[in-house]
Amino acid sequence: MKSFEKLFNILSLFSMDRTSLSISEIQAELGYPKSTVFRMLDTLERFDYIERNPDNHRYSLGFNFFRLGSIVQNQLDFRKVALPIMKTLVEQTSETVELNIIDGLSRVCVEKVDSPLDVRNFVRIGEQKPLHLGASGKVLLAYLNEDQVKRMLCLLQSENNSLQVSELAEKLKTIKVNGYCVTRGERVPGSFAVAAPIFGQNGELLASITIAGPIQRLTVKREKELIEKLIESAKSISSHLGCFTYN
Repeated sequence: MKSFEKLFNILSLFSMDRTSLSISEIQAELGYPKSTVFRMLDTLERFDYIERNPDNHRYSLGFNFFRLGSIVQNQLDFRKVALPIMKTLVEQTSETVELNIIDGLSRVCVEKVDSPLDVRNFVRIGEQKPLHLGASGKVLLAYLNEDQVKRMLCLLQSENNSLQVSELAEKLKTIKVNGYCVTRGERVPGSFAVAAPIFGQNGELLASITIAGPIQRLTVKREKELIEKLIESAKSISSHLGCFTYN
């Protein structure tokens, strides 16, 4: 743990006003032995988190920090873009609407707008649920690339030996053909969920948007209406994020 603390202390020295540092500057600021500083910078460099300028031997943040920062920025952007559209969707349907992203082998709710009705679906922001259960997670799985899907299915099966991987894989293919997923009582008895994907500027999967509520309100006619409104909202969010080839 001490090594991690030292590592984060070194990284915290970088700022908008100080984009590069030398080993001597880090050593003088933190008091760590130069050998310790060099070892940590060398490790970060090997994994593309730090870049060393061979001319002046100064270190700056590497590409992987840019990549991680871009992920965070995308998440912040899509939540801000999605929220007014989610509110409109709740006004149209009177059901709870939520956004979910992949977090390891789980999906986590990052935004929600509650139904105005007394009987409604209940979800907490930050709440994690199994990725393979429910419409929200299944949509996220379905729209990963083929290699990612295979890897995730293997990892999910290692966590749950009773999981029918081949059956789940077929469901994911169907979801991708349809462009949405509907589940009834799969994760929470007496509830339904309808989910669709949200894409970013380069067509990358960002999140799933879900309408959820009590199963007694899901008639055949209403299910069709909810799917249409959900996909319309998912397309609108995606287009606002720069994705104009929603499929």
